[in-house]
Amino acid sequence: MNRTGRVLLGSAAIVIAALLIFLVIVPAIFPPKDTRFEGIPTLEYYVTDNVNALSLDSYYSVDDICYFVDDNTSCEMAVLIVNSTQPREANEFALRTFQLNELGKAGKDNGVLILIVTETKEWKVEVGYGLEGVLTPTFVNRVAQDQVVPYLEVEDYDSAVYNMALYLGAEIIDKYEAPQSGDPAYPIGGIPLTWWQWVIAIIVVVAVLIVTRGRALFLLFLLLSRGGGRGGFGGGRSGGGGAGGRY
Repeated sequence: MNRTGRVLLGSAAIVIAALLIFLVIVPAIFPPKDTRFEGIPTLEYYVTDNVNALSLDSYYSVDDICYFVDDNTSCEMAVLIVNSTQPREANEFALRTFQLNELGKAGKDNGVLILIVTETKEWKVEVGYGLEGVLTPTFVNRVAQDQVVPYLEVEDYDSAVYNMALYLGAEIIDKYEAPQSGDPAYPIGGIPLTWWQWVIAIIVVVAVLIVTRGRALFLLFLLLSRGGGRGGFGGGRSGGGGAGGRY
C-alpha cells in the first residue's frame, strides 16, 4: 500500500474510531437511564421489608434461611415486602426488581424473588431460568395455598414469609443441581450492541489493526471490555417462571 493509501486509511480509521467512541464506548461506560427500572428498589441482602411487616426475630430467621440456601447451593433467594407496586402491576414489578438486582449467580440464573404487596394483597414468586425445573408453578402455588395464604389473610406476615422461604428453600436444597458445563443456564437473550454498532466496531478493529500493524489490539480490547456489571447479587437473569396470586 502506497503512502496516500495509508493516509486515507488512517484518516478513515480515525473517523470511524471517533464514531465508535461516541456511539458505542461512551454509552457502554456511561449508560443512559433505563426507564424500565424507574421506581424499582435496590434490595438489601437478603430481606427487604419496606413496611416493617416482619418482627425482628422473623426477619433474621428468614435471612438465615436465604443465607443457608445460598451457602449450600449458590441459589440466591430474596424477600421484598412493599405497600404498593403502583403504577406497575405486581408481575412486572417483581420481574423488574429481579432484573435490576440480578438475583442468582451469573451463568446459573438461579435466583428467586418472593414479593408480598400489602395494600393490594398480592404475592408473587419470580424464579430464574435455572430454577424453573425445581420451583415449578404447581409446586409454588401448592406451597402458597397450603402454607402461606392462610397466614397472609390474617396479616400474620411472620409465619407467611417464613413458610414461603422455608418450603422453597428446602425444595431447592433437595432438588437443585447446578449446571456442570459452566455455560449459562439460559441462552443469551440479547447482545449489548446492535448490529450496526457491531459493523462499525469490526470495521474499526480491522482498520486500526492495519494502520498500527496490530499494536492497538490490546488497547482496543481494554476499551471495549469496560463498563461491566454492577454490584449487588450474583448477576443472574429471570426466566419469567414462578407463580403469584391474591390473598
